[in-house]
Amino acid sequence: MTEARIVAELGINHDGSAAVARDLIDAAAAAGVWGVKFQYRNLARAYASDARELGDEMLQKEIRRNYLSPETILDLAAHAAKAGVKPGISFFIPEDIDDFAGDIARFDFFKIPSVEFTNLPLITRIQNLGKWGLISTGAYTEAAIRDTIAHLDRAAWVPLHCISNYPVAVANPKLGYIAHLRGLWGGPVGYSSHDEYWETCLLALHLGATVIERHITFDKAANGLDHSSSSTPDEFAKLVQFAQDMDIIVAGSGPRNPNQGELLNLQNLGRSFYAARDIAAGEPVDADKLVLRAPRTGLGREEAAVLLGKPAVQEVKAGAVIDRAVFAKTPALSSAALDFARTKKLSLPVRFHDLAKMEALAPLGRYEFHLSFGDVAGTIDLAPINARNQYSVHLPDYVSPTQLMDPFSPAADHRAESLKVLDRTSDFTKALQDRTGAETVIVGSFSVVHDGLDDFFRRYADLFGTYRARGVTILPQWLPPVAWYFGGAVRLHAMNNLADIEAIKRHQLPICMDICHLCMGDKVFDFDAAAVVKDLAPLTRHVHIADALGFDGEGVAFGEGDPENRAAIAAALAFDCVKVVEVWQGHLHGGAGFIQALTALEAQFNG
Repeated sequence: MTEARIVAELGINHDGSAAVARDLIDAAAAAGVWGVKFQYRNLARAYASDARELGDEMLQKEIRRNYLSPETILDLAAHAAKAGVKPGISFFIPEDIDDFAGDIARFDFFKIPSVEFTNLPLITRIQNLGKWGLISTGAYTEAAIRDTIAHLDRAAWVPLHCISNYPVAVANPKLGYIAHLRGLWGGPVGYSSHDEYWETCLLALHLGATVIERHITFDKAANGLDHSSSSTPDEFAKLVQFAQDMDIIVAGSGPRNPNQGELLNLQNLGRSFYAARDIAAGEPVDADKLVLRAPRTGLGREEAAVLLGKPAVQEVKAGAVIDRAVFAKTPALSSAALDFARTKKLSLPVRFHDLAKMEALAPLGRYEFHLSFGDVAGTIDLAPINARNQYSVHLPDYVSPTQLMDPFSPAADHRAESLKVLDRTSDFTKALQDRTGAETVIVGSFSVVHDGLDDFFRRYADLFGTYRARGVTILPQWLPPVAWYFGGAVRLHAMNNLADIEAIKRHQLPICMDICHLCMGDKVFDFDAAAVVKDLAPLTRHVHIADALGFDGEGVAFGEGDPENRAAIAAALAFDCVKVVEVWQGHLHGGAGFIQALTALEAQFNG
């Protein structure tokens, strides 16, 4: 999936003030735009001395009032680059380029405005600079558009559909031309927006625009020619978010598969059958012996319909959930699968209440406690925990029913509660280490970014160092592009993309590599999941492993995910560290999902 580039055009909305221009650049950077663009006209070359039309008089006054010198623009371009956005500039005649002399290379891209669309000398001059170019098609005929784009290097230019009205009425953007222009051009195209409503850009993105250029302002009602057809920083932030997510937003043209958030809601809000009274082994499980109650951890109406009336294979106590294990015993794990699991250091996720059941079902010797904030709020009894096993601990994702774990939240109470949960988890982990005599790592999902990625990784590297000094290792886990927090969908912006790899290496952060999350991410961020596994191998201390389907099918059974995931799974299985099998709800129905997963791994990857 390719994210569209959003360019914030400063134009003349700085009102001739370098300070305002600097503030606009900062606001654009905070909104997440790819680039910012300046305009330049040498005033001595801009207008003829006898220009007397009403429009000329108005425009000359505005252009002169909003003039910024080449030196000022270069300083602003340097400020933009430091802020992490690409600086670009529009020229109207080739001679104006000379005013920047050798410093012209400090711009990352160039733009030819619509009024100069047929200016072949300008096109040639910019093309010779060897940088990326944008060119707007507004106000020109089909014949002129065809003729001009024939002179462009397809590898260096992106033509932009444009309607040269200021502003463009909601009924007049003619967005269908985006597809037509792409057919003429034979490559990526974009949209230069002067629309009254910024939301028109969303339709342009949906129709395939790979670049959106739009003017930025602090006040759309301000005095000036371009403010009314511009967008505020808040609107740019929304536009950037939609551009990042557009491919995901319009996905879903194939067969329908519910995402994990939907499955969570189905489980938490839906109902399944529970025993209304004791049912003896061998006794038929009839509808009059059952009640429908939440949560849906067992069989719902449609699933139970084919099983009702059949005998129970085991005694069912009143209040117990009616699941598939009531009608068929969970198959035993084969010796081959058990040997494979032990050799590969496979582990299973457990809660305190089902640890003994999982130990009996799959005696792997390795288990990971998945904690809730309620678990760590009380006293944890370590007496039932087998000291001969090897354990790891998953930090609670939540610190309350409405708040994610966020130890750097700007809200003091949220920050304090997050650190309290972290400290309690650390205390439990140290006690577990003392009981077993072996290192017990904590795996955490750290996903909230406040002040950019650099700040995010610096803060967390310091935090992990603090806990390491206390004798506890915390491993941030690789995250998916979309997380299903609270049963909803939340787009994540850390620990899931290629930029994070460099930060992980820079801070030498030991991590937990989640293969399922990684394989979902490669459908959004266009990386090779297996290559990432190998790249981060030196810093991978722990693995979570499951298959994935698309960018939101989390924890599917091995072999039921996308075929290309196999390489990443195989690469992770070769690591000499613990690998926690995280197939979705594997513990339900008597643990049948875990048995199936361990069996499938042995069958698919043993030799």
